[in-house]
Parts: sequence; structure tokens; C-alpha cells
Amino acid sequence: MIVGEAAMDRDAEMFRYLVEAVQDYSIYLLSPGGLVTSWNSGAERIKGYQRSEIVGKSFETFFTGDDRADGLPDRILAIAKRDGRLETEGWRVRKDGSQFWAHVTVNAVRNDQDVVIGFAKITRDVTVAREASNALRRAASTDPLTGMWNRSAFLSELAQWSADAAPFAVAIIDLNDFKRINDTLGHAAGDELLRATAENLHRREDLGIVTARLGGDEFAAAALTPDARAVDDFVAGVTAAMSEPVRFHGKSRIVSASIGIAGFPGDASDISELLVRADAAMYDAKERGASEAMRYREGLLEHSASRRFLGRQIIGAIERDEFTLLYQPQSSLKDEAVVGWEALVRWEHPILGLLHPGEFIPIAEANGTIVQLGEWVLRRACSDAAGWQDRARVAVNVSAAQLTDEQFLAAVRRALSESGLTPSRLELEITESTLISHRREVIATFEELQRLGVLIALDDFGTGFSSLDTLLSFGFDRVKIDRSVLYESLQPSRTRDVLRAILALGHALTATVLVEGVETEQQREILKLEGFDEIQGFLTGRPGAGPAVLSQSERMRAASPTGGAVQTGPETDQILLPRR
Repeated sequence: MIVGEAAMDRDAEMFRYLVEAVQDYSIYLLSPGGLVTSWNSGAERIKGYQRSEIVGKSFETFFTGDDRADGLPDRILAIAKRDGRLETEGWRVRKDGSQFWAHVTVNAVRNDQDVVIGFAKITRDVTVAREASNALRRAASTDPLTGMWNRSAFLSELAQWSADAAPFAVAIIDLNDFKRINDTLGHAAGDELLRATAENLHRREDLGIVTARLGGDEFAAAALTPDARAVDDFVAGVTAAMSEPVRFHGKSRIVSASIGIAGFPGDASDISELLVRADAAMYDAKERGASEAMRYREGLLEHSASRRFLGRQIIGAIERDEFTLLYQPQSSLKDEAVVGWEALVRWEHPILGLLHPGEFIPIAEANGTIVQLGEWVLRRACSDAAGWQDRARVAVNVSAAQLTDEQFLAAVRRALSESGLTPSRLELEITESTLISHRREVIATFEELQRLGVLIALDDFGTGFSSLDTLLSFGFDRVKIDRSVLYESLQPSRTRDVLRAILALGHALTATVLVEGVETEQQREILKLEGFDEIQGFLTGRPGAGPAVLSQSERMRAASPTGGAVQTGPETDQILLPRR
């Protein structure tokens, strides 16, 4: 018996040595009331107290003031006593006042009569592991470029809101012209723009708006909206954020965005459907060129689906030669001779039939395919015009995306070179809104086009922009007065002073002035009397096949150095038709 007791004493002593030797775990015993009764070296290392300083004191010493006030130490012991064991994590306090994140196991110690005589407590400092875990979670839920939530985290938040049946609104936000900025200023500038946009949106989080980057140049925002006023506040907050200047590439600028809004559960009771409808509203805003956010409305989703259906088909339609050009004459008021033909594109869709520009041009502008479509129109128009018996000019509309594309000048040169068209017979029509939005970027392009000998016309003049400033800044060959100006000026209650002022301004700048939308003989006579130069409209001809085409032999004579207008000598090669 004595031998057995000696063996037990040795085992107990070995166990004590083992516990003392553990450095990575704080292992100690508590009395039933929570007083520290033992202390190992691991506890001393982790918590900073020596045995003599802590034994006999309450383990509440290791808790924060808030946790002590909340009664957490007593609850831990109560649960461990009731269940026999408790495992938990939380902030604990060292002797020096610093805090660490602790993983704690508390086991109730019972005697042979099943009475709790104390608690065995094991504590491990897992601060580093917790920070690493949090970092991984942040990485999984954060967009690395902007620091915003990513799509996954944003959707998780919305899922929680919908589970709580809380009404909320979502905004899908897409930056306009981002591809052009990336292409012209470089990806570093594009990244700066994305970060600056994220900062503007992030500042709205004080208003209860959560924000995220969904990918590319697409952002999202959401807010709980218990009533209609909250929805209005949300829309105003997002719109204001996207209207603020952003600093990138060394300058502060305002970059417009298209914003679509949809609400839960009014517009959709499913998160995926909600985002689809907000996205449809965003594309509606982009097509309309709206500066304000557009809210989802009934039927917009179907309209959006058809737009996207067409948008995905544009490039293939170019390759399949589904587009065609019609030509509308432009006539001189002096002798009624046709002096030009405007190229108007149509889409002969194999399923939907003949589509007019208003049905697909906004889509092409929104998804960026307008550059490829515009180049096709340019090349086809030059090729057609080179074969006309009529030596009139051909007018081709040019979009903002084309003008700011770095390959545009090369595309013009290529179209002229391949067709053999004399540059002075090509006129590029640019809307005033395009010039106002991209004025600085297109000055050099204009100068180079005019050096080539290409004509430039200002289209839709008089529709509400700072026209005088625009006219003074660029050297136009022709000014085209929008049909709305003609209609308003010739009303009985109106005066013709507007038309006369525009005519005088155009002539003062040596530009020919053309009036669009002329439909009656009375309109033509009035315009002729006032001194305008040219007209275009249904009176003189609807869009059609254009002028007669030269025969093959006539084309060859026209292309020869002596038989036609197209020169092939060194001078023309250098000035009008650059070498390929």
C-alpha cells in the first residue's frame, strides 16, 4: 500500500512538472468561487503575472472592464459547472494592460461525491491566428484595388436584409467612357479613377449606404429604405456621390456615370432578379444619356433583354454584312443641284427585319461596338462614293467614341486609301454635344483631319449647347442647323431672328450653312430668300440608293492620273492619300 502511494505521489509530481513545462498554454486551477489556486509558467508568459502575484486573486482580473460589468466571469463558471465544460473565445487583459484574443477551455473538477471542488482552466493566445483568419476573410470579401466590398460580400449583406424582410433599394452604377480613359490615358489612370470613385461612394456610408465594386468599372450601392422618403434620400446620395469630381492622371475631373435603381420587395422579391432589374434601369440611363439615376419601371426588363440581344449581335452582323447604307441628298439652294449625300446606316436583321439607327446606334454606343460599326460605315461610304457618277461629297456621322479612339485617324486614312476617294469629297459630321464633352481631346484630331483635306461639318447645331464658343474653337466647313430650329423659327408666333443669327454666324466663319428637315416648297423658298446655302429633307429626297454608279471602265478612267479627280502622284500620296 505504501509502495502504491509512493507511485501515485511520483505520478502527481511528474504531472506537475509536465504542466509547469508547458509554455504555449496557460494552465491553472480555480477555486469554486473563481480564485486562482495554481499557476504554470505558460500562464506567467502569456498573462505576465508571476505565481506570487496572482494566486489567491479572482480570475476576473483577466477580463476587460466591460466584460466584468456585464457579469461574463460568473456566467463562464456557471455554464462550466452546469455542463461540465465550456469552450469560448474573447479579449483578455495582461498584467501590463495589453489585450490578446484568447481561446479558453474551462472544465469543472468534481470529487468522488460529484461535488464541484474547482475548475481547470486552459488559455491559449490566438491573436495572431485570429488576425490571419480575419485577413483571409477580408481578402475573400474585399476588392483589392479599391478596398470596397466585392460582389460576394455585397450579395451576402443583401441576403441578410431580405431574410429580415427589410425594404431596401439597390443602385447599379457604371462609369461612362471608362474604356476610352483606359485606352487613352493608360490602365494606371483607370485604376486611379476607380479608387477615387470608390472614395466618393465610401463617404456616403455615413448616410447608411453600403457600397461595393462588382467588377471592372461597375459599382453598387444599397440602403435600407423603410419609406418613400428614404428611397429619395438614397437616390440623391448616390447621384451626388457620382457627381463629385475625381482626381486621376494629375487632374481633377467629373466623370459621368449611368445609375439604375430597383427596390426590394416592390420591384423584385429575389436578390438576383433585383440586381437584374437595377441593371436594366442602368442601361436605360446609359442609352438616354441621363445624368440622374433611372428607376426601374414595368416593361424595362424586356426592353433591356432585347437591347442586349441586339448588342451581342452587332459585331457578328458586321462580319455577316447585315448592315447597309442609304443616302439622302443635300441640295444647293442656289441652283437646286445635289452637292452631297449623307450616309445613313440600316440593319437588315435576319429575324427582326429592317432596323433604323435609333434602334441599334444607342446600343452600340453603350456597349462600345460603335467604333467597329462606325469604321465599317466609313469604309463602305468611301467605297460607294468613289464609284458614283455624281462627284458630290459623302457625309458620314462620327460618334464621340470614334473621335476619341486612338485608331480613328488611321481608320480614315485606310478608308480613303482603299477606296481611292479624294479626301475633299469626304465630310465627317460631328454633333455639337460630342464637341462639348470631348473638346480638348478632339482638337488635335480635327487639325490632322483638315491637313488630310477631309471636310468637317457641325451637326445638330442650335439644339441648346454653347454654340458660339464651339464655332469659334473649331474650323468647320459646314454648319447643319437642326430640324427643330427650323420648325420653331417658322411658326407663326415665332421670329426668324434665330435662323438669321445662325446664318450670319456661320457665314462670318466662312462655313456653308445647311438646314435639315426641309419638307415643303414654302420652307425652301423662305430659306432661299434668307440666304441659306443648302438644304436636306424629304422635299429634295428621302434616303435611298444614292446616285448612279460608274461602270468599270469609267472607274478606271476616273482613277487614272489624267482621267479623274483622284491623283496618284507623290504630292497626293504625301498630303491627301498617305502611304499604306
